[in-house]
Amino acid sequence: MTFEYLKKILKLTSIVFTVIVLFQLISGQNLNNQILHDLLCLSLILTLIKVLINKYIIPRDSIFNSLLFILIAWAMVIGSNYVFSWNMSINTIFLTSIQIVVIYILVRIINYQHDKIEVKKMNEILDRNRKNQQQ
Repeated sequence: MTFEYLKKILKLTSIVFTVIVLFQLISGQNLNNQILHDLLCLSLILTLIKVLINKYIIPRDSIFNSLLFILIAWAMVIGSNYVFSWNMSINTIFLTSIQIVVIYILVRIINYQHDKIEVKKMNEILDRNRKNQQQ
């Protein structure tokens, strides 16, 4: 059970981190080792919060789940701005909310594709088992 949670957390963390880094590179922002470290920590914390929200606070299928997560992510970016001394302007902080929504949508699409592949594999296994039982 713990291994499944760990696997889910690491998978989501890697997806979130990759999408954030790609978004930063596309937008032409500078990424040094310290910023990458900060983004990785932020991705891990956001993933842990997402797992806690899904498990204890709001059901996964609720629209409020997504809205709460986006608000928490934005608040964490604002907090990280001060903790990590990113020196973001007020304009950049508000533009970050749009980036967070876009990143959230991209991560959801990637997760949906992963889930679709897993379901396809499970269906193939079930079909094979049914054929074996019929013989």
